[in-house]
Amino acid sequence: MGKPYWKSGYCTEAAARVVQFAFDELGLNRVFATAMTPASYKVMEKMGMKHEGILRHHIRKGDAFEDLRYYGLLRSDDRNQA
Repeated sequence: MGKPYWKSGYCTEAAARVVQFAFDELGLNRVFATAMTPASYKVMEKMGMKHEGILRHHIRKGDAFEDLRYYGLLRSDDRNQA
């Protein structure tokens, strides 16, 4: 998402639609996502995804290793938080 569109709710809206499609059309029971940046975690948290853990130094970005945060959402979870 380009900087001019940050903090406009577009990422949260798009992610919520993907999750809705996963549950309603594909019939999945669980959706998960990973993130390295606070902006990405906030999108997941706004959607009602639950923080499930951190994989320490799981991914290499340039010359440094970064932690990767995992979030998940079950079909049975309350999705009315977005």
